[in-house]
Amino acid sequence: MTKKSRYALLFGVALAITTVISACGSSSTSSSTPTAGTTPTSATTSSTLGTPGSYNCVPGSITASGSTALAPLAKSVATAYQGKCSGATITVNLGGSKTGLQQVESGAVNIGNSDVAANPVTQADLVNHEVSVVIFAVIVNKGVGVTNLTTAQIQGIYNGTTTNWNQVGGPNLPIVVVSRPASSGTRATFVKYVNGGPEKISGPSSLTTDSTGTVITNVAQNNGAIGYAATGAAMKNTGVSIISIDGNAPTAANVENNTYKFWNIERMYTKGPATGLSQAFIDYMTSPDAVTIAQQQNFVPITQMSPDALTAHNAVK
Repeated sequence: MTKKSRYALLFGVALAITTVISACGSSSTSSSTPTAGTTPTSATTSSTLGTPGSYNCVPGSITASGSTALAPLAKSVATAYQGKCSGATITVNLGGSKTGLQQVESGAVNIGNSDVAANPVTQADLVNHEVSVVIFAVIVNKGVGVTNLTTAQIQGIYNGTTTNWNQVGGPNLPIVVVSRPASSGTRATFVKYVNGGPEKISGPSSLTTDSTGTVITNVAQNNGAIGYAATGAAMKNTGVSIISIDGNAPTAANVENNTYKFWNIERMYTKGPATGLSQAFIDYMTSPDAVTIAQQQNFVPITQMSPDALTAHNAVK
């Protein structure tokens, strides 16, 4: 073999080895790619904006306002999101559902949080994003000693025909109503699904508030008091008792099949389609991280609801 031929042979062997190494490297890279059907966790993976349950880090600043029932969940999820995306600032204000709807409609905020649906005529440009289900409960001062009321008994209290607890199996104690204002989505839910019509009485003006926390405190601090609030917050106050309605306790299981009626869908409204950080935050509200937070706060992830329960609930006029 000539010297020139040996050089050609060595060059060919080196080229073959390089090709094999390159092929192995390509194989290693492709094997790390998720296979079809794999569902990445929200903590490590981002996806297209507008994908419910996803996580996307979008910098910027937004403000949401409205429902005091949704506020604890929204604030906790916002904190979790900001922990992952340091360039994002999300402010969650209160005010009541109708205030949130009015403010997002006027452009004062980016997101309007609401326990109730927007007006289809005057707020037709608002886009609804359903993020969770809140469980409400009728609550009474611990000293009342009543643990169950029928729907008719509750209606008697709020229609003014029942004024003493001894009329519904309790002690000889005047009933004190802790009211919510007309802007309250919790009140609208109570009127629609429990009271069957407008409340005909109101408590003292000093005890009228749309702050869920203040309602619970007022019930706890006033003998004979009754009110209604989100169960997640009410469970934290030992001064109140949570009432079953018609023998049905306000539990997630009873809400999921609509056996217990006093609940509603939590909505986040945007004026027109959501974009940017607003969309990313709304997506994250149904992520695995947010679902865990929701369950800890006694919300029901909307994905756990029976379709029949949602249909029946929405059909109530």
